[in-house]
Amino acid sequence: MNNDKLDRLSRYISFDRFENACIQGLFLANATLFDDGQEGYIAVKSMFPNIDNRSLKNIEIMKSYFYLSSWYAGGEDSKAMRTRYGEICIETSWEQLKNTCRRYGENNPTHNIIIAKIQYVNPSDNGTGNRKPNWEWDYWSEKKNNPRCGYNFCSIKTLQGLFFKYDAFSSEKEVRLICDSFTGSNRGVAFKNTKKGVRIPLNSNFFFRIVLSADKFTLMKDRVEEVLKKYGYEAEIVCSNL
Repeated sequence: MNNDKLDRLSRYISFDRFENACIQGLFLANATLFDDGQEGYIAVKSMFPNIDNRSLKNIEIMKSYFYLSSWYAGGEDSKAMRTRYGEICIETSWEQLKNTCRRYGENNPTHNIIIAKIQYVNPSDNGTGNRKPNWEWDYWSEKKNNPRCGYNFCSIKTLQGLFFKYDAFSSEKEVRLICDSFTGSNRGVAFKNTKKGVRIPLNSNFFFRIVLSADKFTLMKDRVEEVLKKYGYEAEIVCSNL
């Protein structure tokens, strides 16, 4: 993946979620809360077609220790994404997102953060073949395999699987940020993690731009400006051309 094409990453959210992000930080949701039931399984079943039910159950448990945030890397504003996910489009840069995650990792030594583009596969291809995710940025490596963190078979395959989706979702052009909270190398976990997510604090210049739809620009602009000012953020607010 060419980072030059990731100068602008977008995330579409509701006003309430935008305000919460300004107050509490970027929210990464527990991977088990996503609607797609195939999250985390496409790559696993492809690379290990004879995987047993016990391992699949362990992967479902392991999935609960990963937290996800999805970003749109399509460049131009997307009416479909806006309609599906929220009227406010927040934009940041690749470097800003990476540096924000790095600061979080430094303050949370048992959490690893990995960012990569989602790879889309056709169901008729029977999975991913020999493809593996191309980590674009990996705080696990930066920490030189911190002994307080660790992966086993199920956690590695779950992590890989979370970077593959079926091509029905390809229009989302997703870049996915994944934070894992699995600790203890080479050991399994017996119970699901019930924590709904984690928050990554944002600095004052995290937002590059806030893009509002043309039909709601007048109504939303003052509210967005008020939130930015109240919580100490600086960002350009622009009107979408859609």
